[in-house]
Amino acid sequence: MAILSLEKIRKVYDKGGNPVVALGGVDLEIGKGEYLAVVGPSGSGKTTLLNIIGCLDAPTEGRLVYADRELRGLGERELSEYRKEHVSFIFQSFNLIPVLTVIENVELPLVIERKLKPTEIRARARELLAAVGLSDKEGRYPRELSGGQEQRVAIARALVKNPIVVLADEPTANLDSHTAEEIVELMRRVNQERNTTFVFSTHDRLVMEHARRIVTLRDGAVTGDERR
Repeated sequence: MAILSLEKIRKVYDKGGNPVVALGGVDLEIGKGEYLAVVGPSGSGKTTLLNIIGCLDAPTEGRLVYADRELRGLGERELSEYRKEHVSFIFQSFNLIPVLTVIENVELPLVIERKLKPTEIRARARELLAAVGLSDKEGRYPRELSGGQEQRVAIARALVKNPIVVLADEPTANLDSHTAEEIVELMRRVNQERNTTFVFSTHDRLVMEHARRIVTLRDGAVTGDERR
């Protein structure tokens, strides 16, 4: 059963008075626990698709349904709750806060939610840092870490609130091949152990090889959907 459904999703941007079609009517269903890679050439609509799923951007036309709830047309408060409670993001640029320590970066989503006590937040953050192999780095700052370690912190931060869906936009783009392999294996393990849904946009052959489903975009349209 699909946890996410995209029906006839179109996204058109206005570039100096000229319409540019980023997505031209995408139909896609994503099941709970999928490990799915969205692939295609630059400009094919991969990042736009992830941004729409994460409600960072709104479609021009079409329906976006999460757990039987229509998301298009919701108010900003409701969309914010969807992003905070159900979806997490992993970016190629890591997006860590430089003035916060490693553990403070991981704690941040829970601090923003304000649902747990500080002691509970610290315990959850330490659990996730242990899961990504960085227990000994909790007091360091991002500038003191390697790129691979920064991405591990970003993954821990994404997982700390137990999201249903993780959206990863080119998560291995800034990593060397050995580190990328470690990161991909880490995310695959999380997918298997927690049944967390992962949706990647990627050019990385390594990510594609580990994916259990590959959706191909070209010129804003789905041109392939391969399950393994």
